[in-house]
Amino acid sequence: MKCQTPDCIGEHEARGISHSVIYRQRTVVVHNVPAHVCPECGDAVLVEETTIHLEGLLKRKARSKATAFAYEV
Repeated sequence: MKCQTPDCIGEHEARGISHSVIYRQRTVVVHNVPAHVCPECGDAVLVEETTIHLEGLLKRKARSKATAFAYEV
């Protein structure tokens, strides 16, 4: 897939990335998230299925009383 970043000529390739998100005033880092990454500029794109899965993980974990957590997809 061609990179959508202006002036970049790279092609996205499948890789596992570490993705961080702030959820309910907490920073959550998820490792080995499947993404399409441009080797030229570093632009990363998550597919819709992956984002839905991550949202589900966050919502389930938010209901628990844990103070720290890490995920690996």
